Formats: sequence, C-alpha cells, structure tokens
Amino acid sequence: MLTELRQVLPLRLQITTAFLFLMWLFFQAYQPWESIDADLTSGTGQFNNVTDLSLWRREIGKVDWSDDTGYLRLHPTARFRFELPLNNGDLLLASARMRTEDVSPRRNQWDAGRIMVYFENARGEVNWKHPHDVGYAAGNTDWLTYRELIAVPYWAKRGWLELANYGTSGIVAFDDVSISPAVWKDSYKHLQMTFGMLWAAILMWLVLQAQLWSMPWGKLIMANLLVIVIGVTLPPTILFQVTHGGLQWTQKMLFTEPAQPAKAATSESSATVISEQKSRSEVKITADPKPAKLSSPLDVSVSIEPRDLQKVGHVVLFSTLGFFVFMGLADKMRRGIMLYSIILFAASTEVLQLVVIGRTFSIRDFLIDLTGILIGVLLAFLWQVFKHEKAA
Repeated sequence: MLTELRQVLPLRLQITTAFLFLMWLFFQAYQPWESIDADLTSGTGQFNNVTDLSLWRREIGKVDWSDDTGYLRLHPTARFRFELPLNNGDLLLASARMRTEDVSPRRNQWDAGRIMVYFENARGEVNWKHPHDVGYAAGNTDWLTYRELIAVPYWAKRGWLELANYGTSGIVAFDDVSISPAVWKDSYKHLQMTFGMLWAAILMWLVLQAQLWSMPWGKLIMANLLVIVIGVTLPPTILFQVTHGGLQWTQKMLFTEPAQPAKAATSESSATVISEQKSRSEVKITADPKPAKLSSPLDVSVSIEPRDLQKVGHVVLFSTLGFFVFMGLADKMRRGIMLYSIILFAASTEVLQLVVIGRTFSIRDFLIDLTGILIGVLLAFLWQVFKHEKAA
C-alpha cells in the first residue's frame, strides 16, 4: 500500500509528509521544559498517608479522601483548590493524574473533570483570557497524566491550582498532583527556530512549485494560507484577546452591551479547611449552605465564548481555503492529490503549533479543519455544477 501511495503522490508531497511525521514524533518524546525548584504543594498532592490537607480548600460540593485509597474523589459540582505562592513572570509546571467515572459534562466539553491554574488581579477578578487549563476529561477514563506549563501574568495577585468536577454526574479522582517553578530548556529555542524555519521553507517550496500567483484564484489561496499561518503562530494570550475583542464587538453590534467579567469569590468564610489529624480514616466533606461561586470563563448575554469563536474561525478559514483551491486547481491536477494537499496543510498547521509556546497539537482542531475543508470543497463543487447547468 505504501509503495502504491508513493507512486501516486508527487515527490514534494512525500517529502512534506515525512517531515511532518518526524517533527510530530520528535516532539512527542522531547519535553521542552524542566522543573527548577521543589513542588509548591509540599507533597500533599500525593494523597498517600497524608494527614494534613490544611493548605487545600474545598469551595463547594462533596470531597472524599482516605489514606486507604490514596487519592481524592470529587462528586459533581465539587471544587478543591490550593493557593499558590506567586512570583510574577515565573513559569509553573503543573501536573496531575485524573480518572473519571461516568462523568457527564455540562454545556461545554471542559465542564467535566478538570485541572486548572488561574490567577486573580488586585480586584479579585479572574482573567479567563489567560491560559489556565491543565487538562479535562469526561465519561469513563483510566488514570491519565495531564501536564501543562503556565506563565504567571504580571497582574496576578493570587494564584490557584484547582481540581474540580463540573459534571452533572459521576466521580472524578485525582492523585500525584504537583506544581513547581520551571524554565524552558535552552535547547528548545534552537529547536523552535530550526523546525519553524524548515516548516516555512517547505511551505514556500510548495507554493513556488505550484506557481500559485500565476493561477486563477491563486492570490486568494496565498492570502488565505497567510491568514491561517498567522492565526496558528499567535501566542495563546494574544489569540484569546483577539477572539474576546471580536466577541465583545459582535455582542455589542448584534445583541446587547458586553457583560463585565464576574468577580471570583475571594471570601474565605465559605472555605472549609481540613486540619484534622487523621490516620487510616475516611474524610468526607459536605457542601456549605451558601457555597461561594466562581466566575464563569466568560459571562455574556448569549451562549458564545472565545473558544467557540476560535472554532468558527477554523471552519471559516479552511472552508474558504477548500473553496478557493477547488475553484482554482480542480481542472489542473487530480482531485485526489488536490484534496490530500489541503488536508496535509491542515495537519501541518497543527504540527507547527508544537514550536509555538503555549500552543499544542490538537486532534479535535484538526477534525474541525477537515470539516471546514469538506464544506468548502462541496460548495465549490455545487457552484461549478450550477454554472455548468446554467450554461447548458
């Protein structure tokens, strides 16, 4: 099968495919960061024979722990969090193991079992535009390790490591929780530059080989490619600011005035501190009568969030790319090769994010890109059929 595929694909696409696969494979094995200090949770995140969880706070819901099991269990709506000592500008490497049992998410896929690191400003507000997710999962999953590097923003006055079960049902278990100061490895800067330049060189080579600028629709294709590459290489903070600004503008024009971000609860009166010294015993915590509520990632009058806007952007940009490429190249190259080339570019944009700090390779985003491509190709095909029938 591979031999037949090599015979069908042009050499330039074979080289591109091999490069992207090797780049993805390399970054699966390479860790670009390293811890430089001790765990800030002081080992209490292991939950094995721990007799003092006084640094952790239960905000709402029911939390179970015993040193017999050696891990924490959160029931629906439960949140358990740890206040972080802060040094602005530091990087924090957060890691935890999580397992879900029959967890049903709420409206959003991340409203399930979730690990977060987030920050409050001087007014006690949480800026959800700043990257904060370490990992989330729903349904039934075995123990999986989630790890993420998050920068402490300059405006942060308080920081929190939070374990939560935002689902409507099920149990989320946590263990081996740690968070420690970290730095990017010196070698990562060189690898970023090397792989990024190779990626850009191969894209330019493909554009030159195809001579897109001389083809009908070619300039539109090149402009579309440029916009996608810019969106892929934007740092996550800037990307969130752009989408948040676009969402506020859309809301102001089409709906109502954008709502102000809700303040995160900072009152300590609702937090229950676990300070009992217990050995080989079960700790059960029940909900407070009036639990504190944490602000939602974005409180708007319509159910749209910056992440939703990003997904729409994926679909729109790749739909237009599929439409332009089909309109311009369908009569000049085999359609199977044309479609493979567009899909390969979509995969390459996800692989490219491996060298952009704060961005990650996402199968979900790749599938969204494929959906956009198929929509664009289908629209172009229907448009050509319509023109042909009209001409006849």
